[in-house]
Amino acid sequence: MNIAKLLILIAIAIVVLKFIASLLGKGDIPILNQLVTVILILFIGFELFQLGQLFLSKFLVP
Repeated sequence: MNIAKLLILIAIAIVVLKFIASLLGKGDIPILNQLVTVILILFIGFELFQLGQLFLSKFLVP
């Protein structure tokens, strides 16, 4: 398993841990909230980057 897959699995585990903590009424853990926020920002940034690449390849490059 390479480092990227390991990081993705760790990120998924953190988000699942936050979800479970929220279900159990313990969702207000500052470090967990910050980690989930960073993970979601990175995910959204990556998706926007891919969308930008798709837009450039479909509409601007002949």
